[in-house]
Amino acid sequence: MALRNENDYIFADAYICSYMKNLMTKRDLVRLANCQDFESAEAVLKDFGYGDSPEVRALDIETFIRKEQNKLFRMIYDTLPERKELALYLYPYDYHNVKVCLKSEILGMMPDENLLMTTGDIDQRRIMAMIRDRNYDFMPSNMKHAVIEALDLYSRSRDPQQIDLIMDKACYKDMLEAAEATEEEFLIGFVKLQIDLLNLKMFVRLKEMGKAWSFFKSVYLDGGNIGENFYIDSWEDTYAQLADKLTPYGLNKVMSEGGAEIKEKKNFTLFEKMLEDALMEYNKRAKYLSFGVVPIAGYWIGKEVEIDNIRIVLMGMLAGQAPEKIAERLREPYV
Repeated sequence: MALRNENDYIFADAYICSYMKNLMTKRDLVRLANCQDFESAEAVLKDFGYGDSPEVRALDIETFIRKEQNKLFRMIYDTLPERKELALYLYPYDYHNVKVCLKSEILGMMPDENLLMTTGDIDQRRIMAMIRDRNYDFMPSNMKHAVIEALDLYSRSRDPQQIDLIMDKACYKDMLEAAEATEEEFLIGFVKLQIDLLNLKMFVRLKEMGKAWSFFKSVYLDGGNIGENFYIDSWEDTYAQLADKLTPYGLNKVMSEGGAEIKEKKNFTLFEKMLEDALMEYNKRAKYLSFGVVPIAGYWIGKEVEIDNIRIVLMGMLAGQAPEKIAERLREPYV
């Protein structure tokens, strides 16, 4: 049960849901992939509310994508009754910026502004200043402790990968705490599933690399539905056996089909796509609710995935890939 009364969202829900009709289906994305040139692609995108896009015509795909991400961010936060209610979706961008700042410092460089995200909960320039000045007074508690730990560990190990591991753990801890603070079951479930999918992805990759169990233990993220003991008991299992064990969590098909592809071809593409699609299938539950923060959250993730799919299509076109090859890489859309 959410902390805020659903009536507080009447305007926001109606406004955001009015954009649902413009979301692209799989067929629409395939149509985009079949465009003969980027002028035609821009015309298709206009049909779905993207407006004039000179960046597409100029083949500046990343600038176009970032522009659309910023537009989505502003629309959501100009509409929400209170920003903090969905701030948890912004935390990965904040932690990404922290990683960029820390690694740049290690290299003796200023952070590249092209690598910094402008859609976080904390202004990227403020993060730069806090890291540079070692002034963490206004940094969230989990982030502050993670930065201190990461710097200390790096000073002893000289392993930049440790920065990623520590930051990722703090990020998902922050996300789960924020979701639980809303008392909204959909948001809590979404973050827990994200954690499960990331753990499963890392578990399989490390098994394929022949890493010891102790290494997985160091990267395991707490807070998901699947506990650490599950992985301890499954370390020696085949992917078919692991798939059976994942049935109660709804991930058996992901593991059976994705695992077969890994076993036969050493190819992770299908497995990782199915992990992403599993998260979207969960997110689609938001479509069946009309009031509250959940429809807004569902649309937000759905639109982010659409923008990612557009990037896949346009970058595929730029690389001269066949439309059917591009279509194979598309993530499950919201509609």
